[in-house]
Amino acid sequence: MKSRRILATVIAGLVAAAAGGIAQTASATTAAGAPAVEGAGTAACPAPAANLTLPNPPDHGIAQAQIFDRGVTDPSAYAGHVYYVWGSLSAQQPAGVVGSYYTTAFRNAPLRTYTYDWFLANHPSWIEYTADRTTPAWEFGNHVYTPLDMGNPEVRQWYFSTIIEPAIAAGYRVIAVDNIGLRNDFGMSGHYDENGDWVQQFGSDPDDATFFTWVNDWLSYLSDGLHARGAAGAFNITFNASLHDFSQDKSAAWLAATRKAIATSDIWLNEQGFTVHRVENVTDDEWLMMYDLIREFRCKPMVIDNKLPTDTWDQASPEQRQWVAANYLLYREQPTMMVMTGLKDYAQYNDIPELDVDLGKPVTGPIGRGTGLWLRRYQHGMTVVNPSSTASAPLQLPGTWVDLHGVRYSGQVTVPPNTGLVLTPAG
Repeated sequence: MKSRRILATVIAGLVAAAAGGIAQTASATTAAGAPAVEGAGTAACPAPAANLTLPNPPDHGIAQAQIFDRGVTDPSAYAGHVYYVWGSLSAQQPAGVVGSYYTTAFRNAPLRTYTYDWFLANHPSWIEYTADRTTPAWEFGNHVYTPLDMGNPEVRQWYFSTIIEPAIAAGYRVIAVDNIGLRNDFGMSGHYDENGDWVQQFGSDPDDATFFTWVNDWLSYLSDGLHARGAAGAFNITFNASLHDFSQDKSAAWLAATRKAIATSDIWLNEQGFTVHRVENVTDDEWLMMYDLIREFRCKPMVIDNKLPTDTWDQASPEQRQWVAANYLLYREQPTMMVMTGLKDYAQYNDIPELDVDLGKPVTGPIGRGTGLWLRRYQHGMTVVNPSSTASAPLQLPGTWVDLHGVRYSGQVTVPPNTGLVLTPAG
C-alpha cells in the first residue's frame, strides 16, 4: 500500500509538471517548452475485427510474438507470453496463439519449384528486370525467388491460386507477407510484354512516386483478396528512417507511402524496432519518427521486432535489454506485441527475464516531448526513456525505486543518454 501511495505521488507530480511546463522535472533539459501529455488516461482500443482471426493480447505485461518457429520444441512455453507466430510451420497453435503462413510481397517465396527458368519458359512477361533489361531485380542478392510484376492481373491471380488459397485451405487465417519496402532499392525498372517489347515502369530514383503507387495498389488488392477469403494480412513494412545504409530515407514522400501501407495491413511487423542490430540503439530524430509512427497506429495489431547486435539475446548488455522493455512499455497499447532476439536465435523461443515484468495497466499516456525524457505511469510502476544520443536528463524521484536489474534510484537522478528504465517502488 505504501509503495502505491509513493507511486501515485510521483506520477501526479510528473503529470502536473508536464501540464505546467516544468521541463526539468518530467523531461530532459534539452526539450523545449512543456512536455506533451497524451492524456491522464489511455482510451481503450476497439476490439479486433470480428470477421478476422487476429491476436488478442492482454492489456498488461509484455505481450510477445514469435518470429518463425522452426526451432521451437515445446509451444506450451508460449502460455502467458506469446500471442502470435510470424511464419509458423503449422496453422494449429496453442490456445490464445495465432499462427500465420509465410510468403513474400514481390516474389514467389516460399515455392522453390518455380524457378527463374520456369518463369522465363512459361511467363516471361511476369519477370521484373533492372535498368540493363537483362538482370532480374533480385532482392537481397537472392536468386532463388524471382521478382514479379505484381501489378499484372495474371500474376495476382497466380499468386492467390498458387500461394494464398492453398495456405487458407490448410487452416491459416493470417498470411505473413515479408519484405515490403516502399523504396525501389532493388532497382526494378520494367519488364517485357508478350511480344518481347520492353515496358518501362520505374525510374532510377528509389523514391519513385510511380513505385510507391505500384506497391500500395498491390497491397490494397492483396488485403481485399485476403479479407474476401476470411484471412488477414500481416505485412512486414520496412522503416527506412533508422537504417544506416544506402536505403535510409526520412523524406516526406517515403513516410506518406509507408503510412498508407501500414494502414492497409491488419498486423504491422516492424522489423527495425528500437535496436536495428546496433549497440547504440535507435535514438534522436530516428527514435522520434519511429515512436510517432507507432503511436499513430497504436490501436492496430503490431509486432515491434528488436534485433540485438549479438548472436544470442543473453550476450547483449542488460542495459540494452532494459531499453527494449522500457520503450515497449512507453508506446504499447493492448494490440501491441514485441520481439527481442539475437541474430541467430530468432526462430526459437527465448525466455528473456526482462520480458516477464508486469506493471499492470497503463494509467496515463506517454508523457514527454521530442527527444527529451519520456515517462509513462502504470498501476505498479513506470517506464522512463531518454532517446537522446548525447544529452543526459534529470528526474526527481520521491522515495526509492528499483529497475529490472535491481539497481536502486532515489532523489535527483540523472538518466544517461540512450537509456531506458523500468521502475517499481522499492520495499
